Amino acid sequence: STQRELQLLEYQALGCFFLGFIRSYLNASALLGDFMSGGTDLFSGLLALGGVFNAFSMNGSFLIMFLVWGSTNIVLFNIIFSFLPNILHSSDYMSLGGWQTCAFLLDNVLIIGNSVLQVYMCFRARSILDEVLPDWRNQMAYGASGSPPRAAQEPLLGRAQANTRAAQPSGSFQAFSGSGQRLGNASGPPQGDPRRM
Repeated sequence: STQRELQLLEYQALGCFFLGFIRSYLNASALLGDFMSGGTDLFSGLLALGGVFNAFSMNGSFLIMFLVWGSTNIVLFNIIFSFLPNILHSSDYMSLGGWQTCAFLLDNVLIIGNSVLQVYMCFRARSILDEVLPDWRNQMAYGASGSPPRAAQEPLLGRAQANTRAAQPSGSFQAFSGSGQRLGNASGPPQGDPRRM
């Protein structure tokens, strides 16, 4: 049921938020330098919680925002901008020893764990939206009506006309052939604005 799915999403969102907080702490205390220091996971948790608790009476919008942000966060921010650079430069972090090496290893485990958690959260949010609001994709794009306005269904330039005009006007016009406006005196420094005020 939807109520059970929302309750599970709440637990997952709290976990995502908590893991993001730990990642932020690790990045700040060990100077790890992940993309936004794990704050993107905190924000994912906040968006999902906004959907669960119907913040501002717009839980559907929060769930859709979570879907967009969570998907981007998993692929782009966590994996491409944080985990892959960490793996490529792991020798730099492993050579530091002590607290920084432990924090580095734990941070990478948390990146993968939180990304997997957010994948499950995205699937759960999508199933909730599909069940409660079957036309949510169209409503997200077009608003409450769920369909594009009539003007959006028309071509931008109206109906295609049988006779089209040439791209260049016919006649004696030639581009860049005129004398144009001269700025200043060609032989010396400019002598003020030639236009009258």
